[in-house]
Amino acid sequence: MTTKTVSAMKQHLDKYDDLPADVLLGRIVLFTITDEPVSLDDLTRWFKDAGLDEEYLPPANKALDAFKKATSDTKDSYAMSKGRTAQLLCRDVTQTPDFVRRQITREIRDGKNKRLGYEGAITCTFYRPSNPADQNTARLKIQVNDAVLEPSEVEHVQHVAQAIYARHTRYYDYLDGMKLRATVRNYLKKLNCIEIKGGVYFVHASRDDELSRLSSVVDRFGGGCHMNMIPMVDLQKDREFMARMFEREASQALNEVAREAQELLSSGKNITPAACARIKAKYDEVVANAEEHMLTLQVSQDITTASAEVALNALSQLTEGLLAA
Repeated sequence: MTTKTVSAMKQHLDKYDDLPADVLLGRIVLFTITDEPVSLDDLTRWFKDAGLDEEYLPPANKALDAFKKATSDTKDSYAMSKGRTAQLLCRDVTQTPDFVRRQITREIRDGKNKRLGYEGAITCTFYRPSNPADQNTARLKIQVNDAVLEPSEVEHVQHVAQAIYARHTRYYDYLDGMKLRATVRNYLKKLNCIEIKGGVYFVHASRDDELSRLSSVVDRFGGGCHMNMIPMVDLQKDREFMARMFEREASQALNEVAREAQELLSSGKNITPAACARIKAKYDEVVANAEEHMLTLQVSQDITTASAEVALNALSQLTEGLLAA
């Protein structure tokens, strides 16, 4: 790369804060997603506005999952008289086709951490909707068991019960950070990203427009959520580095395909067409991604040959087992 070219690139960076398209290899992508509440309706609208593939939207929250998470998150402690300490912990009670019941148990310990007793301080019941397809009819009942509590702790436990109800509403109405992070990761995979290390990805310049639109959606999450896209110059050494990163990633995926096929063969179970198709689809996806990277990164050799042969051999054995069944 000549001094003149470097100077031109610097001027472009100073003016546009980005590399010229003709020297852009791709972008190193990192993102930060907080637990800022985002509704599925808003996320769907933002996907539409940005022209993103709605197939990669997360599934709707389930009321029962929200109930389990809201109650499981109850971990509280407070001081009592005579040097005692109370701890509130969630425990399963019963589950039927009509309802799921959990108990927030209050455990009392003395100053030496010896357990003195425990009682059911809060009873939480989730009533399943009569029609499983209609989650909105599900009802949540939270009851504080005042009779087992000392007067000084009733108000505190009531606040804990209110917090459970508030968490359930939030977990049902909004997508949490974990779901939003999974949505972004899955979309990066759609863009055939290469994972350099945990949370750090490379997306080739050929997907730059769609990546930019995905970034614009992340910016709309609020709460400090953002995506960094660091431009990478199209140099031979960087193409070779990315090829090595993909070779590692593809080899792991192909080895996983081979492992799944071998486990199914050795399990003694009947080999079904559906099982064969599922494993074959994984193999085809990895090979298709490899072909794209070989083209975009200008890699002439087959970067996944050895692992692909092992996986293909395992698939062939699986197909033979299906035909013999």
